[in-house]
Amino acid sequence: MRMQKRKVLVLGEFGAFGRRIGAALSRSPLVECLLGVDLRRKGARRAREIGATVIPVDINDAASMRRALDGVFAVVNTSGPFHARDYRVAEACADLGVHYVDPAETREHVANIAQLARRAEKSGSLIVSGAAAVPAVSAALVDLMRGEFDRIGEIHTFVSPGRGDRREVAAVRAVLAYDGGPKRSRERGRARQRPETVHFPPPVGRRRGYLCAMPDLDLFPRRYGAQTVTCRIGPPTWFNRLVIAGLGRVRRRGLIENLPRAAALLLRSGGPGLGRGRVGAGMRVLIHGQKGGQPVSHSIYLMARDASGPAISAAPAIALVKQWVGRGVPQAGAMPAVGLLAWDDIKTELMGYDIVLVRA
Repeated sequence: MRMQKRKVLVLGEFGAFGRRIGAALSRSPLVECLLGVDLRRKGARRAREIGATVIPVDINDAASMRRALDGVFAVVNTSGPFHARDYRVAEACADLGVHYVDPAETREHVANIAQLARRAEKSGSLIVSGAAAVPAVSAALVDLMRGEFDRIGEIHTFVSPGRGDRREVAAVRAVLAYDGGPKRSRERGRARQRPETVHFPPPVGRRRGYLCAMPDLDLFPRRYGAQTVTCRIGPPTWFNRLVIAGLGRVRRRGLIENLPRAAALLLRSGGPGLGRGRVGAGMRVLIHGQKGGQPVSHSIYLMARDASGPAISAAPAIALVKQWVGRGVPQAGAMPAVGLLAWDDIKTELMGYDIVLVRA
């Protein structure tokens, strides 16, 4: 018996990231992929290139959203940036019984998605945030190593985008948005703000990373019992690092109030033509703990050896939607994308890319 296709609506500007998700879902025999765009914007032309059905939608207009969601099974919302209190699309899905997933990596946005749980349970929808490199992939990698420990004490996540993969601006903004305030992560009882250098296996190589606020900081202590959790981002070029260092000094002098916005302006105006850096992207998860009463440490590296780094962030949302249409949605509610996907689910969506996993 042939299964009926499910309508999945993908929202966004349809740059490289959104097109990757739309194209992958369009190839699924169980999905009728709809691309929701504001027809007045340039993303509409890029969306049509995927070959899926394009429908008009303005996410800022409630009536437009309701029309777009009519008959839709699930929504993939790539229309970031994802601010802490901006849940308009997720709220519409929760009210109408439509399943929802986004690739947000913003700490507050992912942590606060649970506030929609009651509305989602009432309508029977599942609302998921954080289906991206963090926390979805980083959690899957921790789960992969979890059996090596009787007790996990520390988890350290390090993410480095590749040069030119369009996440450089977001990476620098995340570092500068980290205020080092009361929620600052701590390592062995001492707050650390200095950069850390990680040596990825070739060809990614040496990356210098800075503390930032990622969803792992809130989720991993509860899930794994880790007392210490840190997150760092390693920008790929010297120009990225120069912007971080320069604006960091400006912050200490109190000369610019909105550093993330200032960084975005600098990087978009001068960054693309400045600074050499390796194309490859990488993620390292390092765990310290105990096994048999002895201290042990294990790390794992996930690396894109070419320009396919964004595929790592896109894979969880693709895998989750395919799981929903193929096996059904296991529950209703609202939650971060942690524990919903195993590494094998994510790995399936990375086949065909020059992406490797190395354990150490």
